[in-house]
Amino acid sequence: MPKLENLREITDRNLGGLKADAHLLYQIKQAASAQPKQQFKWRPVLVSGVAAVVVLCAGLIALPLLQKGQGDIDIVSRSAGGDTVPQAMMLTANVPAGSVNISRAQGTVPSYRNLFAPEQSGNFPLIKVENAVYRMLTSPSSLSDSVLGESLGDVTEYTLEPAVSTGGIVSNVVSAQQTVYAVKGMKGAAVAASVQGSLRVFQRVSYSGSAVVGSEGLKDVLLGSAQVTAMELSDVGIIDQAAKAQELVAVLLQNAQFESAANSATQKQSLLLKLDNGLIVQLNAGNGMLSACGTWSCPEFFDAFAQAVSQ
Repeated sequence: MPKLENLREITDRNLGGLKADAHLLYQIKQAASAQPKQQFKWRPVLVSGVAAVVVLCAGLIALPLLQKGQGDIDIVSRSAGGDTVPQAMMLTANVPAGSVNISRAQGTVPSYRNLFAPEQSGNFPLIKVENAVYRMLTSPSSLSDSVLGESLGDVTEYTLEPAVSTGGIVSNVVSAQQTVYAVKGMKGAAVAASVQGSLRVFQRVSYSGSAVVGSEGLKDVLLGSAQVTAMELSDVGIIDQAAKAQELVAVLLQNAQFESAANSATQKQSLLLKLDNGLIVQLNAGNGMLSACGTWSCPEFFDAFAQAVSQ
């Protein structure tokens, strides 16, 4: 079996001189546009090249769908861990780090907001601690030391391909030998580590086909023992009264049913939860579902939230 370190050599040999770059994509589009009524016939070398590109990208790039009469070819790339809206929207929706807040001053009908840091080199910035995965948030840009809990250990491996790593503490954004800490009150729902000199927070997410571990529930992977003091559901409204927010959280935790480790592609809303430790965590939402660390079904929560906003 070929070794991973020989993958680039194998790819170059199979491509036969072709480069999987923007120029090749342009040539494919030109061919599709010039022959809209003909069945495309690919040279063997091109088929081999495309196969090599798929292997090299570890399944993160979807092959173009070629159909008779189709003029445009779309290549879609998507990471795990809650990216359920178009990538362009997610990048433009990113708010400046450290500026996130939940209050009625933003208006009664908030728009979608993405707090997850965008992907880098095909993967979102993450930390793997054994079987749990955490994704870096854009806010806060620098976490206070007072929120840190116990040390979970040091990063044992820095790699751009964390999906193929096993055991220990792995990251593609935190340098090797940097310490990873628990966050007070989160009990495994979040961790913290230094990134380029700033202490950043990472929220629990699903990744590479896994989400909850053992008998974990939504509270374990989202809140730990922290209390929710405010919440914001895009296109619906804001709840900034702690008592009402906690009532809604109770509805969520009592009724949420785990569906799968995958994240629903139909979720176009964001649910932000402000915690009593000052952090804000996020789930994507829609059609009675919520997801971050897997997808959870809870239509009762959406009904209760809409009713609370209307009061």
